Amino acid sequence: MAFEQHQKQIGIYPMNISGNKTDCPILEIPLRFLKLDPNNARFKHVDKILTDKEIEEKISEEPDSKSLLREIKFSRGLSEQPFVKKIGEAEYLVIEGNRRTTCLRKIASEIKSSKEKEIPIERIDPQPCIVLPETMTPGDIAILLTRLHASGKKDWPAMNKGLFVYELIEVHGKSYDEVSKECTMGKSTITQNVKAYRKTLAYHEKHPDDEAWLNRFSHFLELYKKRALKDWVENPDNIEEFMKWIHKKQIPMAIHVRKLDKILEDNDAYESLKRGDSIERALEIFQQNNSVKQTQESTSSQMKNFQILIKEFPRNKMLELAENEPQRKEFEKTYEEFGKLLNDINALR
Repeated sequence: MAFEQHQKQIGIYPMNISGNKTDCPILEIPLRFLKLDPNNARFKHVDKILTDKEIEEKISEEPDSKSLLREIKFSRGLSEQPFVKKIGEAEYLVIEGNRRTTCLRKIASEIKSSKEKEIPIERIDPQPCIVLPETMTPGDIAILLTRLHASGKKDWPAMNKGLFVYELIEVHGKSYDEVSKECTMGKSTITQNVKAYRKTLAYHEKHPDDEAWLNRFSHFLELYKKRALKDWVENPDNIEEFMKWIHKKQIPMAIHVRKLDKILEDNDAYESLKRGDSIERALEIFQQNNSVKQTQESTSSQMKNFQILIKEFPRNKMLELAENEPQRKEFEKTYEEFGKLLNDINALR
C-alpha cells in the first residue's frame, strides 16, 4: 500500500504563523512514520546527535513520562495532538509531542504483545497529528514552541524555556518586540532569559567538567530576576565569583539565590561565602546578625520612650505617687535596678 494511503485527513487546525493565517491539516499517521526530534530542547546539553532509539530510551526514563503513560492509558488515547512536519517521502518529524509519541509507542507495543488488553489499537495507532507547512522556517517553529511552552504550557523546565527565548533572539534574529508580541511575554522577562542563558553558556565554557551545566540556568535566571542585584551583576568580577560558588556547590539550589542580596549586605555573611561556606550557612549568619541588630534597635527605641516618659511625666501623677507609698516604692526599686544595670555596663567598658 502506498505511503499516502496510510494517511487520512480528519480535520483542520487554524494557525497564525508570523502574522499569516494558515490552515494545517490534521492527519492520521501511523506511528512507524513518526520520527523523534534529536534537536529537542531536552537534549541540548548532549554533545552528540542521538538516534531515534536513544531518544526514546532517554524520554522513557524520565519520571514525567511514566505519569503521562498512565494518563494516556486512563484516557485511552491523547487529548492533545502532536505537531509534526514532513521531512521525507515516508517520514514526519515530531516538532512538539516527543514524550507523547514515546508513550504511544510503548502502549502500541503492549497492545501487540497482549500485555495491554483494554485499549483498542486504533485509539493509539494511527495517531492524529497537526501537520505544519513544509515551508515553515526554523524561526517560525521556535516561535510556535515558545508560545506552547515558555508562555503557555508549564510542562517544560525553566532552562528549556530560556533556551528557546535565547535562540529566538540570538539564532533566529527575532527582535525583542517580535518575541514579546508573538509569544505574549514581557520584555523584561525576555531580557532576563537571554542574559541568563548567555551566562549559562559562559559558565559551561569556564567549567566544562560540570555535566549538569544546563541546569545552572535557573541560578542565573534567579540572579537576573533580583532587582536588588541589578548593579551587582554588571560587575564581571561578581559574576565570576557567583560562577565559582555554583561550581563548588555552595549554592545547591537556584531558590537560594533569592536571598543573596541580604547576604551581600552583611559583611560577615558575605565573608562566609568567600571562605567557601554554603549559602545556607551564610544565611544563618545573616539571620543571627539581623536578630542582634533588631534587638539593639528595639532596646534603643524602648530607651528613648523611657526618657520621654521621664521628661514629660505629668505633675498631677507626681502628686499621686507622693501620696501612694506602694507605687512610690516600685519607682524606687526601678531606680535601683537601673542603677545596677548602668554599673554593670560601665564595668564592661
